[in-house]
Amino acid sequence: MRSPGVERRRFLLGGGALAALAGCASPETERIAALTTRGIVLTVQFDLGSYALRPDARDVLDPLAAAMNDPRLFNHSYEVNGHTDSTGRLARNMALSDLRAAAVVDYLVAQGVARRRLRAQGFGPLQPLTPQNPRAGVNRRVEVFAIPPPQ
Repeated sequence: MRSPGVERRRFLLGGGALAALAGCASPETERIAALTTRGIVLTVQFDLGSYALRPDARDVLDPLAAAMNDPRLFNHSYEVNGHTDSTGRLARNMALSDLRAAAVVDYLVAQGVARRRLRAQGFGPLQPLTPQNPRAGVNRRVEVFAIPPPQ
């Protein structure tokens, strides 16, 4: 559950960010390193009833993995939170949200990110982005939160 007052920043990483990562410091690395509180660094969307990563997920996850592997971010940890829309049964959606989070973690680990820095968890349909339309596709997502090291 998100605490009131927690700063939420959404940074969607585009394909052009990968080219920036070839240099010494990417904008994504800079943004994550500048966080002083827990903050969203990206959102990955999913198809209805699926936990398979869509092809467009690479455009978001590859630059994130590269930023996570930057030495300046080695002390950061990350929450990988899976979500579903409200279509179907609650038990199925809870399991599906866990599988979505695990799919993102597995992809990041395959890109060299240490698994110990990632914590996957599922929330099913309990935290919709659009409460007025809980069946909307935008609710089928995984959000990755950066957690800065203690000061």
